[in-house]
Amino acid sequence: MPDIEFTERTPLGRHVRLSSVQWTHILERHPEMAGQQEKFTETLREPEAVLYDRDEENYQYLKRFRQSPVTDKFLLLVVRHLNGDGFVITAFFVSRVRRSGKELVYGDERVFDQLR
Repeated sequence: MPDIEFTERTPLGRHVRLSSVQWTHILERHPEMAGQQEKFTETLREPEAVLYDRDEENYQYLKRFRQSPVTDKFLLLVVRHLNGDGFVITAFFVSRVRRSGKELVYGDERVFDQLR
């Protein structure tokens, strides 16, 4: 089993983990994520919204951070749920979210009014 950077329980009742291998992958593609693990755990613990993408079979956890390496943005964590638990696939900061084909499974629709 790969080394685990962290495991966090979500409001959906899932334990989501980030492996060291996946963390390295995220940093290679999104170097601005360095030093942001606390924001990852906060987003999983207290997301403002969670979307389910039927086509990709993943969940997208979103939380706004007014201070981030890329200014006022939402952190988007893409998570796959499997056998009762989950794992982070990738993560990045966004100012917009594509809603087409996605179902809001947690949170309030008004969160998306904040996204420009």
